[in-house]
Amino acid sequence: MEEERLRYDPDAKVGLTSKEIEERKEHNLVNRDMTQKTKSMKAIVYSNFFTVFNLMNLLLALAVFSVKSYKNMLFLGLVIINTAISTLQEIHSKRVIDKLSVVSDSKVHVIRDGNEETIGMNEVVLDDIVVFGAGNQIVNDCIVQEGEVEVNESCITGESDALVKKKGDMLLSGSYIISGKCIRKSRTYWR
Repeated sequence: MEEERLRYDPDAKVGLTSKEIEERKEHNLVNRDMTQKTKSMKAIVYSNFFTVFNLMNLLLALAVFSVKSYKNMLFLGLVIINTAISTLQEIHSKRVIDKLSVVSDSKVHVIRDGNEETIGMNEVVLDDIVVFGAGNQIVNDCIVQEGEVEVNESCITGESDALVKKKGDMLLSGSYIISGKCIRKSRTYWR
């Protein structure tokens, strides 16, 4: 009910106003990608230190320690170094992937306050007017308001044939524009 009260029907040439965008953000009506691209630091450390191999080596070290053969415990040094190196490498990989995911985030053309702007796909709000052209990915389900486009929905429906979408037709999140240009109104969002 509250969502219906918060709906806007902006003009396709003007889009949402700054005030309306701020209201959308306050009510958390923003397109958010909640998928985690990489493991957390805590999970990386945990998965590298608490392994069957390390447990087995710890039990062997305790057995060697119990018979007071301390020289034979030197293998533990190699186990610790190996675990530390693999942990550091995975942390480095995580940081690189996180930086690359920021660079590769899709950009979207929106009309706001009468001007066309380029923003990240995670900044699109409910009822935003978005302009799509060839090569753009649909960031969330929406309805075509103006224009005509040819869409590839094969990753969603499995259908390899391109579909023509006209005013009033639904564009599905994850599909790609093959040709044409359209203006659409954002209808759904992630929390």
